[in-house]
Amino acid sequence: MNARKNKPRRPRQLALDFPDAGLSLDTLSVTPANRTAIAVLKRWPDWRTHAVALAGEPKSGLTTAAHAWAEKAGGDVYSAQVFDRLTHRQIEVIAADAVAVDRADTITNEDNLLSLINLSGRLGGSVLLTGHTVPARWRVRQPDLVSRLKSMTLVELGPPDDEMVSIRLRAAMKRRFLKLPEDVETYLLTRIERNYGALETFVESLHEMAEGREVTVPLAREVLDEQGGTWPLFDDGDDQ
Repeated sequence: MNARKNKPRRPRQLALDFPDAGLSLDTLSVTPANRTAIAVLKRWPDWRTHAVALAGEPKSGLTTAAHAWAEKAGGDVYSAQVFDRLTHRQIEVIAADAVAVDRADTITNEDNLLSLINLSGRLGGSVLLTGHTVPARWRVRQPDLVSRLKSMTLVELGPPDDEMVSIRLRAAMKRRFLKLPEDVETYLLTRIERNYGALETFVESLHEMAEGREVTVPLAREVLDEQGGTWPLFDDGDDQ
């Protein structure tokens, strides 16, 4: 029987941080905040190691990057929950291909993860693991897995810089059919918290408070005040 027929079904598409139409590494927005990470993903299959870890804070685009890489590599993306339930035979089948495990830092089946990394190395496959923290901080108990994780190539999606803040604000507002006037954008760039989750929360609150009104600087200030005030920036270079 053809081993391919035993390959686990690809899990249901996960929610993406960016629109998924025509998703590829070339269509992702790239700024100094994520340029190095995206460049490493694009370099596949010429990776220094067969396994790469991609770390980033919530809403930073980990899932999007994983799916874009899998599209390039012709592989599959598994959520941690789905991956935990795979059998050893299923791990053997997928290990020869390109495999991304999204939020691998939440995996509980350490045997599965160790088997994937080991078998992939022997069978010529490639592994991309994403997580909200670097692998060295993952809560794993098996010494062999700890060693494998520490030896992986690590790239990170950094905090949003000015360009990324603008991109994310515009995208989040567009999804809610809101316009972002230039003066409001300029105001927010020097005051809004440099955190992907905070950007989404801000736009959600702005949408609720706007109630059909035009988005203005006073309204943006009101939303920021409701969220605990502004976050002044002292050195934009630190955001890269």
